[in-house]
Amino acid sequence: MLAVAYYVLKVIICSGILFSYYRLALHNKIFHRWNRFYLLGTVIISLCIPLIKINILHNPSQDTSQVIKLLNVVTTGDEIIIEANAGSKPFISNEALIIGLYTVVSLVLLYILLRTLYSLSKLIKNNTSQFIYGIRLVNTDTKGTPFSFFSNIFWNSKLDIDSATGEKIFKHELAHVQEKHSADKLFMNIVLIFFWCNPFFWLIRREMNMIHEFIADSKAVEDNDTGALAAMIIQAAYPQHSFGLTSSFFSSSIKRRILMLTKMQNPSVHYISRVLVLPLLTFVFVAFTIKTKHIRPAEELAANITLEKNITVVVDAGHGGEEPGAKGLNDTWEKDLTLAIAKKVQQLNTNPGIKILLTREKDIYQPVSEKVSWTLKQKPDAFISIHINASPENNKTGFDIYIGRNQGSQEKNTRALASILSDEIKNTYLVSKDTLQRNEQGIWVLDAPEINYPALLVHCGYITNEKDLAFIQNTANQEKIAQNILNAIARYAKSREENIIIKTESGVPQSPFYAESSSTDKVSEIVRADTIPKKIKSIDITKDDNVIVIYNDNKAVKMTKKEAIDKGIINNDLSAFTKASRLIKDDNIVYILNGKETTPEEIEKIDVTCIETIHVLKSKEKNADIMDIKTTNGEVKYKEPITVKEVILSEVNTASPSQKNNVEIKEVVISDDDKIFIKTEKEASFPGGEKAWLKYISRQVTQNIDTLQKAKVTGTCLVQFIVDKEGNVSNTEALTLKGTKFSEVVVNAIAKGPKWVPAMQNGKPVKAYRKQPVTFQIHE
Repeated sequence: MLAVAYYVLKVIICSGILFSYYRLALHNKIFHRWNRFYLLGTVIISLCIPLIKINILHNPSQDTSQVIKLLNVVTTGDEIIIEANAGSKPFISNEALIIGLYTVVSLVLLYILLRTLYSLSKLIKNNTSQFIYGIRLVNTDTKGTPFSFFSNIFWNSKLDIDSATGEKIFKHELAHVQEKHSADKLFMNIVLIFFWCNPFFWLIRREMNMIHEFIADSKAVEDNDTGALAAMIIQAAYPQHSFGLTSSFFSSSIKRRILMLTKMQNPSVHYISRVLVLPLLTFVFVAFTIKTKHIRPAEELAANITLEKNITVVVDAGHGGEEPGAKGLNDTWEKDLTLAIAKKVQQLNTNPGIKILLTREKDIYQPVSEKVSWTLKQKPDAFISIHINASPENNKTGFDIYIGRNQGSQEKNTRALASILSDEIKNTYLVSKDTLQRNEQGIWVLDAPEINYPALLVHCGYITNEKDLAFIQNTANQEKIAQNILNAIARYAKSREENIIIKTESGVPQSPFYAESSSTDKVSEIVRADTIPKKIKSIDITKDDNVIVIYNDNKAVKMTKKEAIDKGIINNDLSAFTKASRLIKDDNIVYILNGKETTPEEIEKIDVTCIETIHVLKSKEKNADIMDIKTTNGEVKYKEPITVKEVILSEVNTASPSQKNNVEIKEVVISDDDKIFIKTEKEASFPGGEKAWLKYISRQVTQNIDTLQKAKVTGTCLVQFIVDKEGNVSNTEALTLKGTKFSEVVVNAIAKGPKWVPAMQNGKPVKAYRKQPVTFQIHE
């Protein structure tokens, strides 16, 4: 529908420009035949020009510098992982309503046209007729006669055709027949049935009716007897009846017709106003039809890039089978579009150095874990997953590209491939200027721990956006997208062979932002050294909840506390304490206070309000970590002894408000048996894998579908729970959609469901947190 709306808008603009010229330069001029065909041409040109596309090929100057500009990486929220769809209800969209109203108006106009034609046929059938020089003369007493329609003149029997007045009126109607004015009227009425929303077409129809009368009046005048004809026009004041399609002597503007008769007495030639239409038509034609199109150099196309080493790329068609993905208009499913595009990538590949493998070639369901396992066996050089985006806001549009959160040694290659693919897609469609990352659970096909190849996911527009959906449903556009992917693969492979320089966009910092270490604000909390990965030298947490991580290469990363928790750099439970009032006692830590070594007991007595900085450092000389503490101006303040000496980490969530808010906790002892992992090598999983989980949660939601539909709550419920070493589930709570019936259903389904497969760390089952999103949508 959007394409039709754009076409209608162009028709309106084009007709508006041409009609405006008529009003300024040709209106009320005596060259009536010229004006008649100009107005007819305006309608035809306005309808045709927006359909014409002429591409002027342009070969832009190429940047010969061998540089790949990496796009900035932006972190985003998680998207839908599991869908539970409710039954549909009768619903009329705004689009359907507009189409319906437009159609109703068109049908009314069509009815009027058909009724008029039927009325004219009845007049011919029910009245006597005679033929004069091939013209049917129909005698009738109908109001509004005489008038003409094609080769028929409907004559009023009360009017003497042999009188001077009757003779002039007959000549007038005969002129309408000879000039075929009825064809103009029928054409305009048919056009208005389909384009009644164009106000300029209505104005053109009215103006053309006047021009018809001017032409007929000029033919009816003999011996310059304009006065007699003018008198007849003035006297034509008896009751009328209009048929719309007919040319009636008594149905036109008296003033303008008399003005035209007067002008015919003193004609003057105005060629300039007619000649000026030529540059106007040229302007309209160029503005609406000519488009510049860039020519891609042949050497940049995938088929023409010669590779010294073969490259294998796995292309994944997202979703499939019983997991259809997002749903668009007209029951369009994501799984069908992704498969169509993926298959075209393989079909269009003609480069012998590129091998394209598909994760699926038909409509089947594949758990993402199986996709990753299968992909690893292929030992690919890259992995590209094709998806279609969706949003409740149907105005969101464009492509975007995701990369994994932890690419490791493949980070630079992954970002390079993503940036090249973005550069290719922008030649075809709107694409995000940034490369995206998930900030919570990530995307399994990109973030699985065992992935050792560049992996990215491309969203080919929004299935919920009408324009995007129309684009990606078009077979030719699917081929363009597939060719963009192939070109990106070939360019990426060539860049690796030629060691092309890679740099970030000018003025756009990389993410995360790297800076030299600097002094920080007063520290509000510290973290146990055993939670710090080996590559990290020290961690500072500032009062404004920013975390400064200093690595062994003396590079520093600044991030929020939430990002540090998500990446496993600091412990979530430790971060639950908000007061700047705790230090951690550990026998493996050497405490340095203002440059002098001290004891843990002495440290415990310090009032933390006087502490300026705390650094946890890796010692090179001692087999211990160093906690370097500096106080403001070297002054040490002491406080009253603490009332709570020890809190077990596993008891943090059950601590009373007074313990959390009113008591200063100074010592935290972590029991290995009670340690709860936030991040593990392998997350806890539902028994039977994703396919079994999808069936289980779908069944639980379906059992409560009536209640959920009445509640009218849709969205994603993120549930957090703990899975212990035996797979038992505990501490189940909803983090989003709290208090809704949907969150209650999901929480109960997990809490009362079967045991889970525990998380694994270093080859052993461990107790760990698990977050599981479940989405409920009502497709109306």
